[in-house]
Amino acid sequence: MAQYPIPQFIEEEGKIVFFLTYRQFFELVGGGGVIVLLYAILPFYLFIIAALVVAGLTVIIAFLKVNNQSAPAFFLTVLGFSVSGKTYTWRKKESKHSAKAKKLAPIKAAQTTSQKPTFNMQPSKLRNIQKVIDTKK
Repeated sequence: MAQYPIPQFIEEEGKIVFFLTYRQFFELVGGGGVIVLLYAILPFYLFIIAALVVAGLTVIIAFLKVNNQSAPAFFLTVLGFSVSGKTYTWRKKESKHSAKAKKLAPIKAAQTTSQKPTFNMQPSKLRNIQKVIDTKK
C-alpha cells in the first residue's frame, strides 16, 4: 500500500512575501486601488483625508485579528449577534440566604430582640410553589 504525505498545517495561510498571506496581499492591493481611484476623482485636500481613512481601514481589515478571527469576520459576528433574537434560559442559582444563614438567623434575632422589634412572617405562596416544582423532578 502506498504512503501519501498528510498535510500538517492546513489552518495556516500560505505566505507570499515575508509575512504577507495571499488574502492580506490582495486586500492591501485593493485598498491601494481605491486610493488611486480617489486620487483621480477628488481634489487634493479631500484626497488626503479620504486616503488616510481608506488606508487605515485597509490595514485594519488586513492585519487585525480578534479572538483568532479576522476583523471582517469579527464585525459580522458582532452584527449578527446584535441583530438576531436571543433566547434567555433560567437556571436556578444558589440563594444568598442558604440553610446555614437560616439557622444562624434565630440566634442573631435572640441577641437583638431587646433592640429591634421582630416580625413573624409566613412563607410566601411563591416559595411554596418553588418547593413543589423543585421536588417533582
